[in-house]
Amino acid sequence: MPSVFASLSHLNQSRDPAANQRRVQRDLVDMVSHITAQGRTHGARIINISALGLMCRTDAPLAMGERVTIWLPVVKDHAGDVRWSEDGRIGVEFLKRIEPHVYDAMLSLIPPRQTAW
Repeated sequence: MPSVFASLSHLNQSRDPAANQRRVQRDLVDMVSHITAQGRTHGARIINISALGLMCRTDAPLAMGERVTIWLPVVKDHAGDVRWSEDGRIGVEFLKRIEPHVYDAMLSLIPPRQTAW
């Protein structure tokens, strides 16, 4: 007999199109920052992050493959490439992995996010 309750497992899944391609788990955060591309700086809100990349919201018109830098606590301006862009969100893969001790120090300064969005 089927369950009376609907399966809610889909609510815990990310709507990030690259989520299933990640090599490491990301930490949910809520931090305002800025992203620089082609000599212009734009506001950004970081939604999730790992030592290898991040997802953020931005109004910047950034295309897949574009080189950017994003300001992060402790790390400062960190370079990466835009891997996807959708509905005001972008996924960035860092050019250089953030070392674990630096990542932990950085993460301790970023407010955590309680929900995926």
